[in-house]
Amino acid sequence: MRFRRFLAPLLAAPLVATLALGSGCETSAPTPRLKGQTHLTLIHTSDIHSRLYPYNLQLGQVDAGLGLGEALSIANVGGAARISHIVGRERARASRVLHVDGGDCFQGAPVFNFFSGEAEIRALSAMGTDAMLVANHEFDRGALNLGIQLQNWASFPVLAANYLLEDPAQPGASPLGAVLQPYTVFHLDGLRVGLVGMGNLSSMTSIFDAPNRLGITPLNTVEVAQFYTDLLRPIVDVVVFVTHLGLDVDERMLQNTTGIDVVLGGHNHIVLQPPKRVRDCSAHFDAEVNSYYIELNDPNAETGKIRRYCRPRDVVLSHSGAFAKYVGRLDLVLSNDPADFPGASGGESEYDPVNGFEVVSKDYRLFPVTEDVPEDPIVLATLEPYAQSLDALANLDLLVGYARDGSRRFSTSGGDSPLGNMISTAMWLRLGVQTDFSLTNTTGIRADLVPGPVTVEQMYNIFPFDNSISKMQLSGVEVQDLFDFVARRSAGRGCVSQVQIAGARVVINCTQQKTPDSPPGVATNIYIGARNPKVACTSDAQCPDKGLGSCDVEAGVCWQPFDSLASYELATSNYLAAGGSGFRVLQRNTTQFDTQIQQRDALIDYIRAGEPCTIRPPCPADANNNGSQSDECGKLLGLPATCTNDGVCDHDEPIGCKVDADCEKLDKDFVCACPESVIEGDVCASDAARPCSAGTCVLRACRDDVAAFQRSVCENAPTAAIERECEQELAPCRTAGETCKYLACVDRFIGNFSDGRIRMVGQ
Repeated sequence: MRFRRFLAPLLAAPLVATLALGSGCETSAPTPRLKGQTHLTLIHTSDIHSRLYPYNLQLGQVDAGLGLGEALSIANVGGAARISHIVGRERARASRVLHVDGGDCFQGAPVFNFFSGEAEIRALSAMGTDAMLVANHEFDRGALNLGIQLQNWASFPVLAANYLLEDPAQPGASPLGAVLQPYTVFHLDGLRVGLVGMGNLSSMTSIFDAPNRLGITPLNTVEVAQFYTDLLRPIVDVVVFVTHLGLDVDERMLQNTTGIDVVLGGHNHIVLQPPKRVRDCSAHFDAEVNSYYIELNDPNAETGKIRRYCRPRDVVLSHSGAFAKYVGRLDLVLSNDPADFPGASGGESEYDPVNGFEVVSKDYRLFPVTEDVPEDPIVLATLEPYAQSLDALANLDLLVGYARDGSRRFSTSGGDSPLGNMISTAMWLRLGVQTDFSLTNTTGIRADLVPGPVTVEQMYNIFPFDNSISKMQLSGVEVQDLFDFVARRSAGRGCVSQVQIAGARVVINCTQQKTPDSPPGVATNIYIGARNPKVACTSDAQCPDKGLGSCDVEAGVCWQPFDSLASYELATSNYLAAGGSGFRVLQRNTTQFDTQIQQRDALIDYIRAGEPCTIRPPCPADANNNGSQSDECGKLLGLPATCTNDGVCDHDEPIGCKVDADCEKLDKDFVCACPESVIEGDVCASDAARPCSAGTCVLRACRDDVAAFQRSVCENAPTAAIERECEQELAPCRTAGETCKYLACVDRFIGNFSDGRIRMVGQ
């Protein structure tokens, strides 16, 4: 049944195309066939990940170089209404144009958690998307949910050629089989464009289990790509593939096929600027006939394969970024004139009529989605009810803490990251968890923590998945297997660690092999827990085993090498525990216990338990020569304090003040928060003529940023007078000063730093 359903659209396609191109109605003349050069514009978005509303982002060097703003600045980016404006503007500037979305529009912001993709599909429909690809995150709420959302709201073809779907007529089956199609054909003023979709396989490991809950049988990428290219070539002029396979698989697909003109890719969240030119039909060469070839399946051949000889051509491969930060525009000059494709040294033209129109030249432009871009009122109106519902359902603006410098999810060394360490520590120490060590996947951390006020909404952006924490017992052998798998997976991804850990330390060698036949990647120097009794150190050489990574320099203690005969308790996400991302070593463990504590909630509680941002001056000199600087710290601050190993004065009590100068003499970045002396304004200030009776030193940036955050509530007031009245009622500076007295600080003191617990070797 499923096989017949799979063939039905293929057998019907030539008939449909013939009818579409035939002389159906006498009153409409057929569109004349084009000859010579013509133009085609492809507008491309991909991996929007539910960023339907604008959001703040601290820019790295890559985004800054691509036009989002200055490096390390905080920019307001994204938003479907802004994307729609760009798409509409570029449509108006072109004649033959298509807007294609490359999938993963689901999952990544709270709007998906509460509305399961309805808002995303409606937004794409409102902006007039011509076609969409189904990718891996579209299945995050199951195939049934995806089918329902597409049936209800999609006004465009939804593509996926490499999924064989179950019969939707069967009881309990999803409606996807009646919604998805392998390809679609557009007729653009005489130019026939065939668009084929290739969904993701690498991140959907569960579909390789038979049967699987998604009702999908994955099909071979190269075989499917060549099949549909051969099917469409006689009836179209241009063959375009929209894929969510990832850059490496895109390239392999092209090298092993022939006839594709353009690939619009996704999944890696990268921008190819300019697009790559990949030679198709370049994987195999037959020296005897001096020709390249591709391999096709043939059950009658001795090897099951036959060769088709072909001439390699340049294929345009474009990726246009992720998270609604960019819109890509690819302008193509196409031709079916042999004179536009001269042979080498003036020889015979390399044009093959079988390929219809081929690419003569290209021009690619990337449009950053910044706050300077106007918002499309149609899309804005479509999304407004969802924004209002989110305000009613979840207090997303509730403050969790204040991040003075933010926190990065990736490390410059490729190992442990500040945000990864903080998250894994939150899991490890969570009440009700408290295991020997914890581990979570790096790719599950979906956003950096932006400097400034930390809200519940940011927690959703960091952890959009509703994953909970699972506990399990691992033998020492399983611990080694676990970290060896991590090493192999990391080695295959640029020697960048694919996990973040707490309670353990490890060295990942990306070039070493277990056996000569095994892939590279071996975990060495695994440590779990500090030595007992404690052994102090400042370098690995001071630890008993002197192993690389054995000394935790930050804590100043040596760690205990793991014992292959011992047993350890692990805390991880229920996604990894179920075998997600290929973690079969965890999937087969029979001691799993799901705590039902979400990773997001564990991080929120961990941050909230921290202390507010406070003054920690350097420890003064030991004036009385008693071997301790703590008493000098107490005198400096006027309250009980201790001198830490980091050389700063730490204290539990808040530092009192009457005027700003009382705080500034200790640290110029702090001010005196006092309700009776604060002066409201765009920048908060204090009235020195009205000293405070009992103020507290708070971080100046915290008061200013939280006040601006409070002030943003009034920005959409209908008139300036109402906006001023709103701000007077809120008293943002006074409220912010009081809030910062208690708002937890995201800094080194709660583990927001990299300490080398994961060391990468062989990068």
